[in-house]
Amino acid sequence: MRSPLNSFLKGVASLLLIISLFINCTPNSTQSVPLTTVVMMTNLVPDSAVYHFYDSLHSSTGVWPGIKKANEMSGIKDIKIYRFEDKVVMEYSYPEGTDLAKMDSLYLSADSSVKIWNQMMSNLQRALPGVDSTKKWSKMNLIHHYSNGNYLK
Repeated sequence: MRSPLNSFLKGVASLLLIISLFINCTPNSTQSVPLTTVVMMTNLVPDSAVYHFYDSLHSSTGVWPGIKKANEMSGIKDIKIYRFEDKVVMEYSYPEGTDLAKMDSLYLSADSSVKIWNQMMSNLQRALPGVDSTKKWSKMNLIHHYSNGNYLK
């Protein structure tokens, strides 16, 4: 006579096997979409306390939830920010062919905290020398690109 526990365990094992087969046989739904990558630069107020504060706000636990929501809603796929003293470089990617005006509108309207965040960041940032002081971020030009054994630029 089979015990109820043995029958239950065999049923669970069968169910797990079926789920595993389904997951492994389901095609990956994420398709590779070509991305456009933009690199920009700004300066920070030259102060070590500002650097620490700026870094903390851009850590995985420091970024406000509204900013994450804005990134997702606007279509931004990847953001990397690098800092050396007062120099900040940001690299971000979005799907090729994106309507940038719509992307910007979606970003700004995603959450009420976005405007507060942007104002706070603007107070910590300084335009690069020779650039209009109202433009905190300057787009950088790609001058060299090497990939997989080939010089692409």
